[in-house]
Amino acid sequence: MSDLPLVDIAYQEIRQNLLSGQYLPGHLLSESDLAGKLNMSRTPVRAAITQLEKDGFVETLNKRGILVKEVDARELFDMFDLLNALYVYALDQFDEYAYELDLDSFKKYLDRLTEASVEKRDRDYYENGLLFMRTLLAMLDNRCMEQTFDRYKDKILFYVVAHRSQEGKHRPYTGKKLYADIYRFLCEKNYREAKMAILEAKRKLREDLLRIGLKTNSSPHS
Repeated sequence: MSDLPLVDIAYQEIRQNLLSGQYLPGHLLSESDLAGKLNMSRTPVRAAITQLEKDGFVETLNKRGILVKEVDARELFDMFDLLNALYVYALDQFDEYAYELDLDSFKKYLDRLTEASVEKRDRDYYENGLLFMRTLLAMLDNRCMEQTFDRYKDKILFYVVAHRSQEGKHRPYTGKKLYADIYRFLCEKNYREAKMAILEAKRKLREDLLRIGLKTNSSPHS
């Protein structure tokens, strides 16, 4: 039996189901059903839902239930803009100050996401891709940058896993080429090409999201 408070158990269980694509955008949950599945009262579930609302994953609808929020393309663009700026900054620092990178850490996540792509494990694939990119920031040993990444990582993971579950089940795992290219450029200490690969991937992602018409509350930045 876990020593965690029931609220924490409920929060972690529901959050993990969101991140794994078990609860997709537009899905209505109920406190009663969640409490039954978790074998606990509605009180800790309600507190967990309140925290998940603050995290931006769900919204409580009066007398209707708990709505898993839709993907907002504008918010997704903004998060990628921010994180890409951090990646580019990190690569500039590596170049300027001749950092010695722990390439084994990058290879570890590259191998994991490659394996996940073969086995079609969506969450593991995208999560290891994000952890691969987080490693760039970890090399700088800048806690604020790492905390900024961690603040948005799970929201991005939720968005991409949910989208693939709804729209892209048969799409190939093309992102692994980007990570393989970045790893190769890091091994070569070719930080300029690594930056160009990241920025080009961002441009293509933006075009893809616009083409498939991800829901947006306002027009994305030009």
